[in-house]
Amino acid sequence: MKTIIYWFSGTGNSLAAAKTLAKQCGDTELIPMAKALRNPPASAERIGLVFPVYAFCPPALVARFVEKLNAAPGAYIFAVVTYAGTPGGTLAVLRKLLKKRGLDLASSWGVKMPENYPPFGGAPSPEKQQAVNDVAAERIKKIAAELQMSPRGRHDEIKTLWKIVSRLIYPLFRKRAARADRSFRADEKCNGCCICAQVCPVNNVAMLDGHPSWLGHCEQCYACFHWCPQKAVQYGRSAKQHRYHHPAVELSDLF
Repeated sequence: MKTIIYWFSGTGNSLAAAKTLAKQCGDTELIPMAKALRNPPASAERIGLVFPVYAFCPPALVARFVEKLNAAPGAYIFAVVTYAGTPGGTLAVLRKLLKKRGLDLASSWGVKMPENYPPFGGAPSPEKQQAVNDVAAERIKKIAAELQMSPRGRHDEIKTLWKIVSRLIYPLFRKRAARADRSFRADEKCNGCCICAQVCPVNNVAMLDGHPSWLGHCEQCYACFHWCPQKAVQYGRSAKQHRYHHPAVELSDLF
């Protein structure tokens, strides 16, 4: 059975999950959502959506992608979301977005992975990162095993409170996320390597006079922040924060 897994990832957490699922699912193609928005591929019998949770909701790019998703009405669609604190009502929002397209979310899971959000203090120590990733790896293997049966109606429980919170926050997040990049800057360690521009999934970073400039249509994935080899990209008072990217993901995977 042909499977397409669409992924969105900044630090590589969701991409690492998608790669593991793809290995277990057999005939599977991994496609970045950002690329599929520009060039939608043909549908498949099974479609997976793997992405992180932002503010208890799907990222804005994911919402735009779902609005254009090429899927037959009877396609088996599943989702795996990665989160640090709680998935909130992300999966409930996703189901609603798919329903507007006449599509059904057949099954869904959440996976706790390392925190990496700079406005909230960024990533924990490397030791804590590894401990969380070890648990997450086992969780993803179990999800892959469940997917072999293509279950329908299998969803992680979502408390009513989170459904309400997510519905309130979601429109606000989509409206404000793009302009949040005004807090980015490059400090004196920047050597003009251009990696921040290369890893941005929506081409929101331009190199001007050898230094990055953010263009005002940010997705808040923080790939530019976490993948900078010089730790030169800052967001507010972030100079002392740990940088993080998933150990199973290479920089070239994001290009």
